[in-house]
Amino acid sequence: MKLKYTLSFSEPHTHYMEVEMHISEITAKQLLLKMAVWTPGSYLIREFQENIDKVECIKNNEIIRLEKQDKNTWIVNTQNTSSVVIKYRIYCFEYSVRTNFVDDTHALINGASTFLYIDGQEHLKSEIEIKQHKRWDNISTALPTIENNKWVRIANNLDELIDSPIEIGNHISYFFDAANVSHELAIYGQSNCIIEKFINDLKKIIETEVAIFGSHPCMHYVFIIHNTDNSYGGLEHAHSSVNHITRWSYNIENYQRTISLLAHEYFHLWNVKRIRPKAFIPFNYTTENYTELLWFFEGITSYYDDYICYRAGVTSKEKFYQIVANNINDVVNTSGADTQTLAEASYDTWLKYYRRNENSSNTQINYYTHGALIAMVFDFMIMQATKGEKCLDDVMRILYEEYLKHPNKGITHKDILAVFNSVSGLDFEPPFQQYIFTCSLPDIDLFLDLMGIELINTTEEDTVFLGLSTQWKEGKLMISKLDKQYGAYKGGLSVEDEIIAIDRFRINKEFSNIYAHKTVNDTIEVLVSRQGVIMSYTISLTEDKRKRFRLSERKNKDELQYILHKKWLE
Repeated sequence: MKLKYTLSFSEPHTHYMEVEMHISEITAKQLLLKMAVWTPGSYLIREFQENIDKVECIKNNEIIRLEKQDKNTWIVNTQNTSSVVIKYRIYCFEYSVRTNFVDDTHALINGASTFLYIDGQEHLKSEIEIKQHKRWDNISTALPTIENNKWVRIANNLDELIDSPIEIGNHISYFFDAANVSHELAIYGQSNCIIEKFINDLKKIIETEVAIFGSHPCMHYVFIIHNTDNSYGGLEHAHSSVNHITRWSYNIENYQRTISLLAHEYFHLWNVKRIRPKAFIPFNYTTENYTELLWFFEGITSYYDDYICYRAGVTSKEKFYQIVANNINDVVNTSGADTQTLAEASYDTWLKYYRRNENSSNTQINYYTHGALIAMVFDFMIMQATKGEKCLDDVMRILYEEYLKHPNKGITHKDILAVFNSVSGLDFEPPFQQYIFTCSLPDIDLFLDLMGIELINTTEEDTVFLGLSTQWKEGKLMISKLDKQYGAYKGGLSVEDEIIAIDRFRINKEFSNIYAHKTVNDTIEVLVSRQGVIMSYTISLTEDKRKRFRLSERKNKDELQYILHKKWLE
């Protein structure tokens, strides 16, 4: 069986893309066509098929409207024919790194939300021809060309097809080599980026990451970057990444967040695109793919992104200390840390991470930030056990070497544990159980002290905090979030309450001034409107438990502290 797709954009201002799927050398009497309902790296069922219009089949010169078997499956009767053409349109107007977007300036095409595939024939090679729009001259994708024609590409199988985004339009492409690999930087949209500095920093980051793993998995890599007004995020692929960056965030104040995003997605080349959970082999694109290991794949990657920027000389030590302190603050101040474990957060990402609501902070953790903190602690434990001879780099390198030997094996919790044990000489099962499968937090102060670093608490004592977030809507002060640890939650206030008065004083934007003179355990009377009903609550003022830490190097380090500090930071 042979497979070819053609993509065309006859009226891109309508946000539609036309797709033709040419299937030939058919021997079966029936084919089932499916569309992925999610895309790897973004763990939520997204129902991409909802954007497909009018799926038709041309068979023996007759046009047939296809029937559906279920929400993402179409039935094709192939009796008395060896070839069919499937035609459909896709509405492309969701601006994200994981979906399709088409307008009269450019198109971003993601495989999962574009290509129907033949059930049971996921191994098939496919040719992809892009019909060039008259106003578009450039195309960027990691898919190789056919006969050096940039508008015709080939994918070796469904995984590669889904994993290879395509940017089309008049974007600017910059080309450079790093770690003996060619790279393309495909940039759509204006920004305040200083391109020479940006590419130079990327080179340093790439070479630092390759040094960790020992070799590069690609011959060519493509950074697709959209400079946007307010969108931020990235999605990793096996030979590329798609990144949304706020267009004015290449300045000094925001540059770290920008460059760290690219370091993060690039690190995924090894950690999750090659070293990946056994549960993802093979991918099942029609349903959830559960794993409790996202703490490892996203958490460790989140630890390394800023750390690599520091090691590459892109980020100062002072800035890196600030980032580590902010991560610690985020984790210890998350109320949901006593409710959800890292393993549960990994498993339940399909339900909760992308569907946060006003109560999420009370019941959930962020496996990116929380996982990064635990990864740092595990790094310190390895360094301490080996007196600075080994670190987390060695774990990652060994796992990648194992992948190179057995690329289709996938890894499990036991595999990860075994490598941690062999590198450190410790039994890592107890800390794994404690920090991944329970809600316990490590003694961060103790572990940082091993590195010759002091964790300084700058929190003001005896300050009060209601534990609520508010926003103004149509001149009304509405409660948008409540923290379960504080008086507002415990005293009966609710999200969507309109706060009218406190202690009989009508509120304004600086309403905390009304009770600023009071202390912990004092009470205030809060008058609210709840769905039009006026209600009054007596709220006890609670101590502000939020921690605010910073890091400081110890001047007088003992011998081991000096060795470990040098291993981590020098």
